[in-house]
Parts: sequence; structure tokens; C-alpha cells
Amino acid sequence: MTTITEEQPKLVEEFQNIINTNMLSHAYLIDQASSAVRKNMAIWIAQSQFCPNCTDGLPDQTCDRCVAIAEMDNPDVLVLSTDKQSIGVDDVQFFKREANMSSTQGAYKFLIIEEAQKLTNAASNKLLKTIEEPEGSLVVILLAQNANQLLPTIISRVQIFHLSNESSNSELTYLVEMGYNEQLAEKLLSFVDINTLSNIEPEDCQKLLTAIINYLKQLNSKDLTAFISVQKDIMPLINNKNEQEFVFDVLNQIFSDILSIRFNFKNSVLTNQDYLESINIDDIVRDSEFLFMAKEKWQSNVAFQAAMEDLTLKLLE
Repeated sequence: MTTITEEQPKLVEEFQNIINTNMLSHAYLIDQASSAVRKNMAIWIAQSQFCPNCTDGLPDQTCDRCVAIAEMDNPDVLVLSTDKQSIGVDDVQFFKREANMSSTQGAYKFLIIEEAQKLTNAASNKLLKTIEEPEGSLVVILLAQNANQLLPTIISRVQIFHLSNESSNSELTYLVEMGYNEQLAEKLLSFVDINTLSNIEPEDCQKLLTAIINYLKQLNSKDLTAFISVQKDIMPLINNKNEQEFVFDVLNQIFSDILSIRFNFKNSVLTNQDYLESINIDDIVRDSEFLFMAKEKWQSNVAFQAAMEDLTLKLLE
């Protein structure tokens, strides 16, 4: 199995330098790659501060302390994760209280927050005070698919590190074995988490992609049936929350691809076609913000169909 040092050598080297010079900060944001890789990176950082055999900033990952951290069995390394659509104030408050207790096994206490993009505005503001006024030796590590999914006030107060988006062989192999086309799977893994994709059947994925593209074509021509297509064409394909999140992720990536095409920034990820060619660039930027807000509403437990229909009305204006 590929280790984090093999999978993310550049970022590991950066943190080696930070660890060797005793320059560990109190707050980090690590984004991109898959949720599993992000978590492994955060665990590796925590291990570096507890491993008795740490050499040149590298924990051995085999000693009792490293194993305990990897198995979530160290009271000084707290991991906040949730299957809910959002992370609320109560969740943050509980873990803050635990994290502010004195460290028992090392110099640091770690609070790792998975899928930090799920933080509600209220929860983000609660966490912000901890980041702005760190207590003791607490290190907060936020993990997110994309840094831009978090509040600007959070982003401005943390050190951001981007993981390599190259899909791990094991994730790609898993999806291919499920029945995914290898080329499509590789593209999807660059912006959709493996946990989301593994809960979507390949045939359902393809149907959703087709429905989303047809929806965008309707928006491009300002066709009011785009509103109806949410209920008629998209909703019948939605079986779970993973597929709901997939729709938002695909729309976001296509909007990003279109902006890349318009500005000649870089190679697009999912599509080379400008499905919104009749819409001017200023409106596309505005619509991207509407899309971001729609996903935020959904994460705050607004029904998926309601969030999509509200978004569609805004995009048709």
C-alpha cells in the first residue's frame, strides 16, 4: 500500500522542514486530493509530534504512539468528522472544550476537522475565535476538498497547503472494478471525493452527467424548462445524498472549466466545451457565486430540490 510519504512527497518535504525548524503553526488548511489522503496527511503531521523515533522530521509510523494516532486512540489527537450535511456550533463547541484540555502525551494537542467545508457560518465563526486566539499548544488542521469552500475569514487566518490531485492507484482501480470508465474515473477523482463516487453506480453517474449537461444547455438558451427539468430529469436520478453532492460538484467543476476556457488559464478538467457560450463572463462569475450559495444552503439542511430550483431561478435571471 502506498504511504503518504510516497504519495505526497512534495508536501511531506515541506512539513519536514517546518518540523525540523520547530516552526509548526497553530492552524493549517489542507485541501485537494481525496478525503482519505487528506486525513492521512493530517495524521502524519500529528505523528511527527509524538513519535519517539522521529528522524529528520519523519515519524516511523510503526511505534505504539504512531499506531495509536492512526487508530484514533490518542487523547491528544482529536478528529471531528460527520456523516451529516453540515458541522454545527455544538460539534465545534464540544471538540473545542476537549482540545483545550492539557496535552497528556506530548507538547501539542491536535484538532483535525474533516470535510471542513461542511462548517456552517456559525460554526466557522466559533472556530475562528480559537484560530485567532489559540490557547496553549493547540494545532488546528482543517481538511477540505477545496480551500475556497470555506469562509474568507477562516482562509485568511490559516496556512494553506495543497495536496497533489493525482489519483492514487488504489482509488482508480476500485472505481474501474466497480465499472467506471478509467478515463472518466480519473477525471472525476480530481474533484469528487472517492467516498462520494464509491456510493454512485457507474450507470447512474453517466445518467446524472447527461442530465446536468442538458440542464446547462437549457440555461444557456434561457429556456424556462430548466426549472422543470430539475424535478423531471434530475430528481428521478437522485437516490442518496452522495448523488446530490455529486450534482453540485459537477456543476461547480463545469463552471470552473468554462472560466478556464474563456480565460485560457489551464487545461480544463471535465469538459473542453463551453456549454454557456451565450452567457457573458461577468454573469458566469456571478452564477458561480449563486452555485456556491446553493450548495451552502443544501449543507444547512435545505432540501436538495428546493436548493436546485432556487438556484435555477437565479441562473435564469
